[in-house]
Parts: sequence; structure tokens; C-alpha cells
Amino acid sequence: MGFKDLFTFKEGQTTFIFVGGKGGVGKTSISAATAIWMANQGKKTLVVSTDPAHSLSDSLEAPIGHSPTLIMPNLYAVEIDPEIAMEQQQAELESKKKLS
Repeated sequence: MGFKDLFTFKEGQTTFIFVGGKGGVGKTSISAATAIWMANQGKKTLVVSTDPAHSLSDSLEAPIGHSPTLIMPNLYAVEIDPEIAMEQQQAELESKKKLS
């Protein structure tokens, strides 16, 4: 069985791949390699890191921020900053309170 045999793609539908595990097992390395492989297969790909100690930018050898960044054709990456995400969520909740 090859790596490609693990994935089934349906035309016009989004496929999600989640990589998890304990610390130090290679989640970021596998995620980066999978994202590059998918992009090279012509799939529009977004790889997202939610780890507060981001290393995705090191793996992809590119600066990555809180917004999706183009890494190569078909591949975008984002490292979600928990503080910025919390501020955005609080601002959205405050906005909704004012509308009520």
C-alpha cells in the first residue's frame, strides 16, 4: 500500500486530513510533507498549525503568519496565533452583543 492509497478524493468536495499525536512524534513533519505532496498532485491545499510553539515555517522553509501564506503553487500555510484568535473572537462577540 502506498501513501496515495490512504486518501480518497471526491470531485468538488473538500477533504480534511488531521494529524495528531504526542509531542515529538513528527506531526509537523508529516503534515508539511503531506501538504507538499497534495499540492504537487494539483490539490488546493491549506496546512494549518495550531501549536503555540510553531515550527511549520521551519519545516516549509518559509515565513508563515496568522493569515494564509502562499508557499508554492496550490499550497498555503497558516500558523494560528492563539492570542490573535482570542482577540478576534472577543471582538466578534462584542459586535454581536451590540446588535442584540
